[in-house]
Amino acid sequence: MVLLDCLLQLRSLRSLLASNGNSLREAVLLRLGRLQGRKFAQIAHHLWNICFYTASTVFLLLYQMLLIRPEVVRESGKYFPQYNNAIFATACDPAKLEIITLVLVSFKVFGTVAKLSNGDYSEAFSNVLYGTLLMCCLLMRLENYCILLNLYIAVYSAFEEFFLLFACHVNRKRSIELTCFVVLKFCTWSYLFLNVLPFEFLIPTLYARSDLFTLKLCFWLWYCSCIWNSPLLKLVYHQIYHTHPKDCAGGDSAIQCILSSDWRSYRHFRNLEHAYYELKLHQSREQMHSTRSGESVSMTAFQTIKCVVSLKRKLKRLRENREQMAKHQ
Repeated sequence: MVLLDCLLQLRSLRSLLASNGNSLREAVLLRLGRLQGRKFAQIAHHLWNICFYTASTVFLLLYQMLLIRPEVVRESGKYFPQYNNAIFATACDPAKLEIITLVLVSFKVFGTVAKLSNGDYSEAFSNVLYGTLLMCCLLMRLENYCILLNLYIAVYSAFEEFFLLFACHVNRKRSIELTCFVVLKFCTWSYLFLNVLPFEFLIPTLYARSDLFTLKLCFWLWYCSCIWNSPLLKLVYHQIYHTHPKDCAGGDSAIQCILSSDWRSYRHFRNLEHAYYELKLHQSREQMHSTRSGESVSMTAFQTIKCVVSLKRKLKRLRENREQMAKHQ
């Protein structure tokens, strides 16, 4: 239903723009203003990622089943196989592997640029490490390693984008549904990065032959970056450092903090709010200073008048005393 709703929104936007070509700018502003509450840009981004990861999953699964698995089974059946683990099988068609790797790396490059534009530097660095790992697999012709790893990552990323897409349509006050999304995200991440990758890739890579040292280094760096960006560490970071609701895009909710991704806009509006309050504070201080200076001027004038009046009284008394002394004489 959510995907159908998003597609209907895209279709209505296209019909709205095509119906009135002279007022294109007004139509765009009107439509985007209506979709501001639903975060139209994030929905389009999540839909694009879901389509790409779903297509990648189907293609890589068929590629692995139809082209790689028969070669792996044939090689494993030999008395002296070329490799001890099937994931280190070399490429049977380097040209196809090169095309697949370049497409995946290009997608990661665009994702890195998007993360950098949003101010998410840790995720961008993780994408750079993953692209480096794929290029390392291409140079070493590790076809099965590259295809299986990308297959697992594509399945996980598709689920993650689904969760984020549904979270965009859920009201922030309905914490039960958001909690379910976060629990599902925890489960999928834990299954992949704590169960599948360590036993199928991490441990075999550590015990691989010495000429695969570059592969070991790239995989270790990328795996550590994934642990650093994990939902578990985000939860711990929120509990330790986000002590005030203004410190986090999710406010005082750890669930919304984990699901929040638009940190750049949040920081921008938070800085604007801080600047506004600082301006109001400066104006109030200036007003208090002007009030105090006005009061000090009034007090000075009052003291001056008081001194003049007292001086006149003294002069009057002196004059009266002189007159009385003159009469007595």
